Amino acid sequence: MDDLLVFRRFQLDELDGYTERCMAAAKDKLHTLFPAKHLVALDAVTLGIETDSLYSDTGIDTYELGLVDDELPAMRNTRDGSVITFRV
Repeated sequence: MDDLLVFRRFQLDELDGYTERCMAAAKDKLHTLFPAKHLVALDAVTLGIETDSLYSDTGIDTYELGLVDDELPAMRNTRDGSVITFRV
């Protein structure tokens, strides 16, 4: 199973210009996917967006920023593990 994609979350101690650009691109992607939902940055590598999912206890879905296979910018939903890639 070497062909599985691996998500690696950005760490707060590795912030740089690239992670800042990833955060901006991730915000744009979430606004495109969920245009009517409120979006908030929880920290420099984590976003929260309101959800009406029955499986959410808080009404907020949390997305961690990172890379898929150390190459593709992506964000992972902490509730369900889904990964969304985006362009920077």
